[in-house]
Amino acid sequence: MFRRSLFLALFVGSFFILKAQVHTSYLWHLEQPIYWPETSVWNPYQHQNVWESQYLKNNNGNWYSDGQQHPLNNLQEIFGNDDRKAVYQYRAKDAVQSLLGLPEAGAQVNYSGCLMENVNSLAGAGQWGYSTGWQNNFVTARNWTTSGGKPRMDITAFSKDHALSPLLSDKMLRRQIQAHRYLYQQNFGSSPNYSKGYWPAECSFSVRNIKALKEEGLDWVVIANSHLARTLNDYPLNYGTSGCNIDPPNGADKVPTNGNHWWNGQIDGRGGTFAAPYCYQAHKAKYVDPETGTEYKITVVPMDDVLSYQNGYATMGTGTIDASIAPYDDPAHPSMVLLAHDGDNAWGGGYDYYAASVPNFANEAASKGYVPSTIEQFLASHPVPESDVVHVEDGSWVNAANDWGHPQFINWLWPMYTSDYRFNPDGWTEDARNWAVLVAAENRVQMAEDLQGAVNIANIVNPTASANAAERAWHFLLPAYNSGYMYYGTSLDMEVKQSLACNRACTLANQVIAAHPGTDNTPPTVFVPQRYPYNPGGTGFGPNYSYQQHQNSSDFHVWTFAYDVSGVQTAVLKYRLDNDGTNPLSNNDNETYAGGSGVVRGRASP
Repeated sequence: MFRRSLFLALFVGSFFILKAQVHTSYLWHLEQPIYWPETSVWNPYQHQNVWESQYLKNNNGNWYSDGQQHPLNNLQEIFGNDDRKAVYQYRAKDAVQSLLGLPEAGAQVNYSGCLMENVNSLAGAGQWGYSTGWQNNFVTARNWTTSGGKPRMDITAFSKDHALSPLLSDKMLRRQIQAHRYLYQQNFGSSPNYSKGYWPAECSFSVRNIKALKEEGLDWVVIANSHLARTLNDYPLNYGTSGCNIDPPNGADKVPTNGNHWWNGQIDGRGGTFAAPYCYQAHKAKYVDPETGTEYKITVVPMDDVLSYQNGYATMGTGTIDASIAPYDDPAHPSMVLLAHDGDNAWGGGYDYYAASVPNFANEAASKGYVPSTIEQFLASHPVPESDVVHVEDGSWVNAANDWGHPQFINWLWPMYTSDYRFNPDGWTEDARNWAVLVAAENRVQMAEDLQGAVNIANIVNPTASANAAERAWHFLLPAYNSGYMYYGTSLDMEVKQSLACNRACTLANQVIAAHPGTDNTPPTVFVPQRYPYNPGGTGFGPNYSYQQHQNSSDFHVWTFAYDVSGVQTAVLKYRLDNDGTNPLSNNDNETYAGGSGVVRGRASP
């Protein structure tokens, strides 16, 4: 009897050890851009923030040659919304407080630097329901700790001005993060230290970003799990909203790994197909410097594309986790269902979401044996082995209409093509024009910095009379990269804002450049090279193909924007041919200029 009891005890213990331990967590993204990045009337060394822009409009200011007062956005309606006033100041803290009864539970909050600037402008003036000291609520929640000593509210790293990371130069991405870190420290203090995790705007990620993220001291980044799913060898290619609603995966992104356990779904046209547990596990991803061959690795934490959108728009339970994710969990490499979405829009930004949906879902998850947690706590308890390296396809979350997570970020860089889907160099879209202006402005501002000497991040974020012209140029340039300006296309004056910011930045940069005639040690600024069509010789699909399958020509164009103050004399495209049709993660032959046995010798074309 004793032996039988001992056997049962061991069996029960083994059962609990092997039981699926899916973890759950939240990420709430909070953002409002600089709506009119014009020179401030109140402080001529800085751009306008929201209260000044509204005040000037109310007092016969901000008139322009088109006969209108800018910005054309209804700023009071945007910032005066009751739910936004609440979450920008205290409601996220209240939601985290409702989770304190669960040992590991908490949330990640992403608070953009430009939103901090705007809220401070309203709080300082006592306008629209904003009050000074709003930061204390976030500090309080950040200082609550999990059972493992990690912050219950991790205020994640970010680009100061909601810049689309994969389309930035490394220099611009790092400067955006540096500016956000400075504002974080000014508003939330430096203890504990700046987050080790990065939320990319629109969840837009490319492995090209890894080097810059690591150089800024970051350890993990959130990615959309659709861009793990689409790399898998057995990805089910079903066209439509519950499957592939954009161009199908390119062969260069495919890996030999099978997902095996697939489920699919959609909400309001946002959908996809996902494999468990692969698409719910944290992994490592790498970037290889093509010149040096140096590898840079970062932990990638997938958010659930479909369930995140559902969580932001309606009450949800654990049904999909129960049926499609938990049965396939690997106890040695547990899954996390991360629900990441806007925290200030739609139902997911409202009282019912934060006060009821958040604790109700977390408690239901706990009752099912799942573990509500935070990313930092999850990674500390379940560190990702250095050997667990995966490939991540470029792209964003599926939220953006007419993008749906496209690997070329087409909602922010709409392709230039003819009626028969060939590249059209004369078919300039508003997005292409915007990026051309940004590339030119960045080169001038970078040249001003190179000529001026070292710049101080404090003077870039909050320039005063003591700031030099290069620092002030950076101050005006950073808001120009806000992807929200491009998201809404030509509505209102959204397409004017980035050019306005660039013009103000260039006016300052040009002062420095003019003071150093004949000196130019700054290399050209080159936009991330693009190709069209995305799948040469393969199938095209998605909004730019009117959601019809199209057989693409095997011919394709590679194009970019390049600008230098002194002019660009030559441009050379370097490329190589693969030997075997695969790009294994076990070697870097395809990633370096030196190449290797897996590739044909590199070639160049003017």
